[in-house]
Amino acid sequence: MTNKRNTLQKQIVFDIFSQMHNHPSAGMVYEKVNEKYPGISKATVYRLLSEAADEGKILRLKLSDSSDRYDITTKKHYHIVCRGCGAVADVEVDFDDERFARIAEGYEGFSVEECHLEFAGLCRECAEAQD
Repeated sequence: MTNKRNTLQKQIVFDIFSQMHNHPSAGMVYEKVNEKYPGISKATVYRLLSEAADEGKILRLKLSDSSDRYDITTKKHYHIVCRGCGAVADVEVDFDDERFARIAEGYEGFSVEECHLEFAGLCRECAEAQD
């Protein structure tokens, strides 16, 4: 019975997650899930998202100045973060981060494990509000 419930909960969480196009945090997903299904715990939502990211089914985004966010798009791409409201959007550019990682290898004795490119700026709404 536990496995069936877990499967149902997983389906509910991912149905709601897949409808959110704002690179939500686990907390944002939990809020939406809780609106319709208050019986699903916060721990369950966080666990299911984390497991899916670990399995490569979704991306876990470790963005500066933000809690982990999640992305349904798993192909390689980059993100821009609004420094006003925290909104996150996809950026489709060619950038050879592996090349930059190779260049950085050895600086100050470091070995490079990852290279992340993140853009920051203001979304349209925040830019208009600032004007």
